[in-house]
Amino acid sequence: MTRYRKWQSGTRQRRDAKPPALNPNSGCYPTLYKGQCYKLHGYDRIDIKVFNGTDWVWTTIEITSLRERHTVDTNKLLSPSLIFNEQKKACHLSVPFECHPPQREGEGQVVSVDLGINTTATVAVVNFDGTVTYREFIHPARDIDEVAAAAGTCVQRNGDRRDKWLKSVSKRASQTMGHGGSLQKGFCSHTYRKCRNINRQIGQIVSKRIVQIAQQFNADAIVFENLKGWKAKGGRKRSLLRQRFHGWLKGMIRDLTEMKWQEIGGKVIDVVAPPKSWLMTVVESKGRDSNNYALAKFSSGKRYNADLNGALNIAARGILQLTRRKDSEEPSIQRSRAPRLEAGLVCVTCGLVQSQVSTDTPTCPRQVG
Repeated sequence: MTRYRKWQSGTRQRRDAKPPALNPNSGCYPTLYKGQCYKLHGYDRIDIKVFNGTDWVWTTIEITSLRERHTVDTNKLLSPSLIFNEQKKACHLSVPFECHPPQREGEGQVVSVDLGINTTATVAVVNFDGTVTYREFIHPARDIDEVAAAAGTCVQRNGDRRDKWLKSVSKRASQTMGHGGSLQKGFCSHTYRKCRNINRQIGQIVSKRIVQIAQQFNADAIVFENLKGWKAKGGRKRSLLRQRFHGWLKGMIRDLTEMKWQEIGGKVIDVVAPPKSWLMTVVESKGRDSNNYALAKFSSGKRYNADLNGALNIAARGILQLTRRKDSEEPSIQRSRAPRLEAGLVCVTCGLVQSQVSTDTPTCPRQVG
C-alpha cells in the first residue's frame, strides 16, 4: 500500500510507470484481519468486506474446499490473505495455520534420500543396527503411461518434455538474434512457465512419496545430503548435461519434504556425505555402465547401484548424527569441522560388496555392516 500511495502522489521513476502490482513472491497480498475485514461463520461461509466503487460493504462467500489443518486442535488459525488472479478474474483466500505438532517417536530407523541426475531420488530405510529394510527409486520423469504406449499414443515423460522445451529455447534464440544482438523482454516466457510448472509437479510428487515412506516405517528422521551452495562443474557449455544440472531440483525437493514432514512432527537433518566417486576408488570399482551411469562394476565382476550406495552412506551419517554424544561430551580430538569418513560408512560400503546389491528386488531387506 505504501508503494501504491507513492505512485498516486507522483513519486515514480518514470512518468508513464505502471502502478505496483500484488506479488505473491514478495508477500504483498493484503492480509484480512478478523472482525475488521472478515467474519468467519464456521467452515461453511465467510463474510469479506469489499469496495463496490462507492462504499465498503460485507459480501458473503461460500467456502468450497477445505484441507485437514483446521481439524487439529493444536493448530492456530492466522489471518488469511486475499489472493487475486487478474488473468482469470478470480480470487481465493490463503489461510495459514500455526502448527505445533507433537514430536514423533520413531522405531529406530531413518529414511535417507540421495538426490541425483540419473535418478531423481533414491530412498533407503535403514535401521540403527545397519539393516536395510526398504529401498525405492523415485523418478517420475521416467514414468510412461503403459496404456497409452500400448495404444500407440505414448505420453511423453515430464523430464523429456522439459528438456526438449528448454533445448528449443537456444535454437529459437539463435534464429531470432542471429550472430549478435539481443532478445526482447519476455522471450520464450511461456516455455519457461511450462518448465517451471513441470518442475513444481515433479517436486511435489517426489516429496510426497518420501514423506509417505517415512510415515509407513515410522522413521526417526529424514536424512538429506547437504548440497546448499553446491554448483555442478560437469558438462560442456550448451550441452544437454549442463542443462540437466540447471534443472536439478535438489533444493525444491528438500524444502518441500521438510515442510510436509515437519507439519506432522518429523525431523529433517542434513549431513555432509563423502563423494561417491571417492568411495568407488576405496572399493576398487572397475567402472560404470555407459548406458546406465547409476550402475557400477567392481574389478571382481560384482555389480552395485551407485545411487543406492550414496543413499546408504547418507543413512550411515544420519544415524551417527542421531546417536552420537554431544559436542561437549566428545573428546577434543574428534571435534573438527572437516567431514571425515566414519567407521559406519566403511561398514555400509563393505556390506554392499558382500551382499551384491541388486536393483531388481527393491523391497528385499539386507544386512549391511
